[in-house]
Amino acid sequence: MATLSTEGYVRKDGTTTTTYRVLIGGGNRPRRTIRLGDVSERVAKEAQTRIDALETAKLTGTTIDRPTAAWVEAIHDSIYEKLVRVGLVEPRAPASSESAGVALGVIVERYIKSRSKLKPNTIRNYETTKRLLVEHFGQDRIVRTIHAGHAKDYREWLVSKYAAATVAREIKRARQFFEYAKDCRVIEENPFAKVKAGSQKNTKRKVFVGRDVIDKVLAACPDNDWRLALVLARYAGLRIPSELERLTWSDVDRSSQKLTIRVPKKEHIDGHETRIVPIFPEVEPYLQQAFDETPEGGLYVLPRRFHSEGYVYAGIRRAVERASVPTWPKLLVNLRASRETELMQEHPEHVVHAWLGNSKEVAADHYLMVTDEDYRRAAGGSAGATTAEPAGQPGAAEQPASAPPIYPAQNPAQSDAVPSRQEPAGLEKEPVSLAFAGDTSSLIPPRGVEPRFSD
Repeated sequence: MATLSTEGYVRKDGTTTTTYRVLIGGGNRPRRTIRLGDVSERVAKEAQTRIDALETAKLTGTTIDRPTAAWVEAIHDSIYEKLVRVGLVEPRAPASSESAGVALGVIVERYIKSRSKLKPNTIRNYETTKRLLVEHFGQDRIVRTIHAGHAKDYREWLVSKYAAATVAREIKRARQFFEYAKDCRVIEENPFAKVKAGSQKNTKRKVFVGRDVIDKVLAACPDNDWRLALVLARYAGLRIPSELERLTWSDVDRSSQKLTIRVPKKEHIDGHETRIVPIFPEVEPYLQQAFDETPEGGLYVLPRRFHSEGYVYAGIRRAVERASVPTWPKLLVNLRASRETELMQEHPEHVVHAWLGNSKEVAADHYLMVTDEDYRRAAGGSAGATTAEPAGQPGAAEQPASAPPIYPAQNPAQSDAVPSRQEPAGLEKEPVSLAFAGDTSSLIPPRGVEPRFSD
């Protein structure tokens, strides 16, 4: 049985201290000493327990328990070598030059390139995570030198800069990258394994975009192509640009009033490659005009320039500005979310989820909202704004003076706060293709992160 003893030690400065050593063997076995050095009593007793377990396993030919195995894995090489000398463990395999010195930027880039079937948006999101990791740790930081404490510090750094939903998403991706490094035997443990990610929900950025607002924006669009792109996002609930860019005239069944939507985001899931959406009355006139204006043999419902998210984002944003209405957050996503919120009030939820292509849980977390109209209806007020004829078309109806306020928020108390959260000071932007001829300032915010706002 391993025993613990102490011995005095004189330092170079003349002071004395107590050091610890563990004795093993005895009886018919030679007595061996494992000096632990100047450590605390708690650490010394922990070492005694683990060394005793190693000695017992050696004598009985059994496997050591998990806590002891973890202790052996974590101890410094100097102590480990002493265990090797007394025959309790095998020598550690020397770290390969590759795994010992792999830089953070290299392993993350290797992970991204190894995923051959990633969608462009996913690659862009991974690049965002890479940028943040490199910004904090450094491009050439050796992966093996990043431990759990560093991972927690990284999370706190993110918290100081970004919204809680962004922090949660970035921690989960970082954990994914470091798990890959572990699989490649670059590291033994994932430093992000126990770092709490948090929730990716951000209800403060949910905004219901009312029909009165959409009518104004439609009237400010320069042509039918832009109006069709807007109504497909707002009234058909298409994801932009992935579902818009694959929409062809062969997907339009005018006889049964249905659209077949191809879903790149879920094409890897059997049975989710496509979904069927009704040609809603709000969409039909713009779709008809686009059909009439499409040249003979035309394939796509909208020109190829609309297949770029930046182009569509910039164009709709410019139309919003020309309509003199405030720009809402998550410009394209909240169009789709507003439609799902409306449809859930009129149709069974399983039908709406089939039309919009998401689950009940995702819809609740990221799409569905409580609007001001819900409160008015519950209080016995107006039943809600009626559907006006599409703006931009002949005979477009005027909005009544009693139309509901612009963008009723999920909580009425949030309504006044919405405009102040749109353009945080200092937020960098990246130029994109111009949405309208002559425009020189169409910009799109960086994707993948949401800034942290002060309340």
